[in-house]
Amino acid sequence: MKTKLFILAIVLFSSCVNGNRPLSDSDKEKIIGEVKVLIDTIIQTCENPDPDKLKETYLDSPDFVSLVGGVYAEYDQSVKNMYGYLNNVNSQKSVIKSEKYVVLDATTVLYTANSRWEAKLKNDSTIISDPLGMQFLLKKVDDDWKVLSWAEE
Repeated sequence: MKTKLFILAIVLFSSCVNGNRPLSDSDKEKIIGEVKVLIDTIIQTCENPDPDKLKETYLDSPDFVSLVGGVYAEYDQSVKNMYGYLNNVNSQKSVIKSEKYVVLDATTVLYTANSRWEAKLKNDSTIISDPLGMQFLLKKVDDDWKVLSWAEE
């Protein structure tokens, strides 16, 4: 009986210690690789406007928030704004000048990029945003990475 309790104590102790261990460089690289897939999807769905696919990258949560051009919006308004914009765009071209991934923990990554965007609108006008700063707070939920928050300026 004492042996079983001792083994249980060791298992519980090791699981507590391992649960709080810092992420290794290998862990961080794996997480960044997963997140890059989401970032690529976001950029592709903006370049070839697909609002339905872009919406799938957002985390439908009361914690969701976007900040675009100084205007704050929660999930429903962000989706409405995104559809309103992308439905007026024929195509966009982006150039990511620099980017940084910061792994905050195993389920949270902060992505920041300096970019240039050229949007061709359906009314035949063009909008060039250079530079355009982007920041995404990405969260892993149910084994999928989603956008919890994003800002663009």
